Amino acid sequence: MADETPNTLKVFIFGPARSGTSITYYAIGNVFGLPGRGEGHVFPIFQRLQHQYYLYAKSFQENKGTLARELNPRDFKVHMQDYIRIFYRKAYKGDAFVDKTPGAEAINGANFILEVYPDARLIVTRRTGIEVVQSFRLKFAAEFEDACRAWTNCMGATLRMRERCPQMLEIDQFDLTNAPEEVAARLCNHLRRPEKTAELARYFAEQRTDKSSEHDWRHRLTLAGTSWSDEEKELFRKHCGATMQTFGYPM
Repeated sequence: MADETPNTLKVFIFGPARSGTSITYYAIGNVFGLPGRGEGHVFPIFQRLQHQYYLYAKSFQENKGTLARELNPRDFKVHMQDYIRIFYRKAYKGDAFVDKTPGAEAINGANFILEVYPDARLIVTRRTGIEVVQSFRLKFAAEFEDACRAWTNCMGATLRMRERCPQMLEIDQFDLTNAPEEVAARLCNHLRRPEKTAELARYFAEQRTDKSSEHDWRHRLTLAGTSWSDEEKELFRKHCGATMQTFGYPM
């Protein structure tokens, strides 16, 4: 396969909200000169559309007296994929862009993106659940339990996509701050532009990834470092404990 150039590079960024999706998006957009719109949220729309189509069309398969029975799901999918490519090409006036869509639904659709864009580069950011819940609540004034569930759902989706999309690159927000050169090298190799490593590392080193967090970024935040109540800590353990252990995050 020929190396991609900035004119054909398509990058999709996923991850839990408050896990470094934004800094990764801005870094890649600036360093690689790729257009973007802040957040995409396009593919989840078509994921839902595709799902609802199959559910409704399936209900007519046993009824030989309906025209809907003659609909071809494969044709529908091909036309939908063609439309997505046309839409993105029109939106960005070309075939190069960076798209950021946080949340579990977007992560779960990573393999659908590869069906539309086999040459796409997929990146998922992640971060310890304690830091995400802390930051998520400050940013969005969310209920504590909702923030816990959102993080767990995203990380569960990441685990599933490891099997379905092994070419998806995972980066941890902790490393963006503490090992920018290493992360930049991994990202640039993933994007097949190793010559951009130094510039990307400089961007990560100079930009703060989460301006709302106040803990020492040289260490991961643990439950003992939060001001959460005992009830909140117990809720966190209930919803996030097993996933924290799976990813090797300290509690």
